[in-house]
Amino acid sequence: MTTFTETIEIDAPVHQVWAILADVGSIASWNPGLIGSKATNDVVGVGATRYCDIDGRQNLDEEVVKFEPKRSITFRITRSTLLFRSADIAFTLTAYGQRTDVSVSPNYSLKYGVLGRLLDKTFVEKAYRRGMRGLLSGLKEQAESV
Repeated sequence: MTTFTETIEIDAPVHQVWAILADVGSIASWNPGLIGSKATNDVVGVGATRYCDIDGRQNLDEEVVKFEPKRSITFRITRSTLLFRSADIAFTLTAYGQRTDVSVSPNYSLKYGVLGRLLDKTFVEKAYRRGMRGLLSGLKEQAESV
């Protein structure tokens, strides 16, 4: 398994940031790594699901597996056209008055055994980190514009 953490400071109160993250179907409106997304059930909290369209060819389904309002939310990739064998993506929020720190920590493994591990070390982890930094920047922009 590979894990890493990226963090950003957002000039918005925690409830404002949380409202964006908890609206699971709207991620494409602020994540520049997606061209579309939608909630795939009416559940709020653990068990909520969504579909994410990455580029018209690649996509994934996610399910909320941890939900602590205004503190943390974790998504599990349940199906993907990408190289993931398994992946959880945890968001953690820390409130500081009218400011919120948000960390995202993917924990994942790739398909294809040794080849997958080699791909991860040479390419995937770096690309995933860039994607998570872009995702956090998009979240910051969305939260600060409200």
